[in-house]
Amino acid sequence: MDGGGAAEHRRRLAAQRQAGGDRHSRALPRQRSFRVHDGIGDPGRRRHPVGNPPRYGCSSGRAALSCRGARRRHRLFYNIARRRRARRERAHQTGAGVAPESGLRALIADGAFRRLWLIGATTGIMRWLDMVVTGIYVFDVTGSPTWVAIVTFARAAPMIVGVMFGALAARMPLGRLMRVGIAAVALTYGSLAILAALDALAVWHVTAGALVIGTYWSSENSVRRTMMCAVAGMANTGTAISFDWATINGLRLAGPFIGGVLYAAFGFGATCVLGVACFAAALMLALGMSTGSVAALSGQRRIWDDIAESFAVVRRSTTVQGVLAVSICLNFFGFPYGSMIPVIGKEVLHAAPADVGLLSSTEGLGAMLGAIGLTAFVRPAWFGRAFLVGSFAVALGALGFGLSQAYALSLVALLPAGLGMSWFAAMQSTQVLAHTPAERRSGIMGVLTTTIGLGQLGTLHIGWLASQIGAAEAVVVSAACAVAALILCAWRWPAMWRDRG
Repeated sequence: MDGGGAAEHRRRLAAQRQAGGDRHSRALPRQRSFRVHDGIGDPGRRRHPVGNPPRYGCSSGRAALSCRGARRRHRLFYNIARRRRARRERAHQTGAGVAPESGLRALIADGAFRRLWLIGATTGIMRWLDMVVTGIYVFDVTGSPTWVAIVTFARAAPMIVGVMFGALAARMPLGRLMRVGIAAVALTYGSLAILAALDALAVWHVTAGALVIGTYWSSENSVRRTMMCAVAGMANTGTAISFDWATINGLRLAGPFIGGVLYAAFGFGATCVLGVACFAAALMLALGMSTGSVAALSGQRRIWDDIAESFAVVRRSTTVQGVLAVSICLNFFGFPYGSMIPVIGKEVLHAAPADVGLLSSTEGLGAMLGAIGLTAFVRPAWFGRAFLVGSFAVALGALGFGLSQAYALSLVALLPAGLGMSWFAAMQSTQVLAHTPAERRSGIMGVLTTTIGLGQLGTLHIGWLASQIGAAEAVVVSAACAVAALILCAWRWPAMWRDRG
């Protein structure tokens, strides 16, 4: 700028100052103002995270470098503030009561979550103990693998109408449903214990009891785990469910072994007495829990409309479709091998009742290790892949168990099967909840329970197949079908495992 131009510029600047202007006014074309804004909402409403942003005049030389440095600094601070604000907004929209803290320590510090977790722990030990002990008892009385499969199917049959439990849970307080279910199971175990003490216990009594107990387990996804999701918030749902499954599978490590020892020493009635004690403790925890903040809202629509809306949500999400398809395939072809563990243990491996319980405990050890690893190391972006890997681990582990003719090799085969079971179980609930609107979660969890129940028809299938070709051969055929079905599902619904959360 020559001398005359500089003098003219100074005169214009002095005139603007006298008129109350700003040296960054639009009258100076080279001196533009800089303002950052969040770009969210109305573009005309521009705001700065720390109030009105300062304006920087653009000039040449050293002043221009200073101007650009100031811009970069304010952009940096602005981006940090925007990310923090976005995280707070997401937590407010999806948290449903979640505290600002996140992670396992914050969940355990929450009283409502801690009670729900303890209820799952006190009842979870009977979930696996009862399955093994009931199978051993029925096989000892009848000598028929088909009857073992029938009783196991009766325990899982209520899951077929799990969608009804989901619709019911959307209309009634979840805490009340949970308390009624726990009390009913405690009374059932008490009745079976009395019949066993009177030496009047029959197989049909055990079958009826399995039906009542299975009704409670079929409602757990729609009731207790939905409550856990509401307490933890979507940001912590994966951690909450993984920790819940880690606890249950840790108890599963000891449950079948304890059941086998009790059955060998005192008979079937002793395990029923243990069931009464566990569910009575769970009922005390449930009675002392305030569920007002997580109770479901009653709707004015018919229950069939709620069920139809739940299936409509499934049709709109390819990820949920894939998860449900894998659940049906694995529950029909993969998991029924568990009902054949007592049969294979006694017929093929010639194991004592305590050793048969140890087989299921080894499966529980793998499940516990898998759940701990899932909680500690698996990131949300890997949940889809963890779900699919766990599914294949179950199928391949069952295949190895069916092919094994030695007790030690059977233990080795059941370890990865248990690991995959924990990954599959935790991630199927997490994936469904993460891709479902908050107001439809109880209904969708009911649909998930129904798919599990439909898969339980595989228990009858493997029982019939075992009566035709043998228990070990039936497990091999069923597990091979599971591997083929999983490959087909992974190809048909790639969003299920490519999804990054």
